[in-house]
Amino acid sequence: MKHLGKLLKKHIESQNIKKREVAEAAHISYNYLSTIFAKPTMDCELWEKLCLASGLNPADAFEVPHGTIKKYSDISAHTTVGSATVTIGAEHQIKEKQALLDLLAEKERLIQVLLAASGLRIGTESEQNT
Repeated sequence: MKHLGKLLKKHIESQNIKKREVAEAAHISYNYLSTIFAKPTMDCELWEKLCLASGLNPADAFEVPHGTIKKYSDISAHTTVGSATVTIGAEHQIKEKQALLDLLAEKERLIQVLLAASGLRIGTESEQNT
């Protein structure tokens, strides 16, 4: 985890945000904000307020190495019919797969049209006889 105070200060300064405005938006004093910059950690509620006040993404505080992000499940249930799991992002994955299948089917139709137009017959002998 990164040093929260330094991360916040760097963000505020790089975005040219006035520290007084951040303090007011987070409902803390300007002096307290200055002391927070030296803190490596802080209360989650305070971190949330400061991130909202400054526009900093709270997730920027975490150092997650590439390739170690795991997928989590939204819902996991055991019923009389069987187990069920709904994965985060599953709907997006299903739509992507369906789009690829639709594209593949369209390419296959194009190949068949081109073969028919050229008079070529490709396939096994039984496919050609049908």
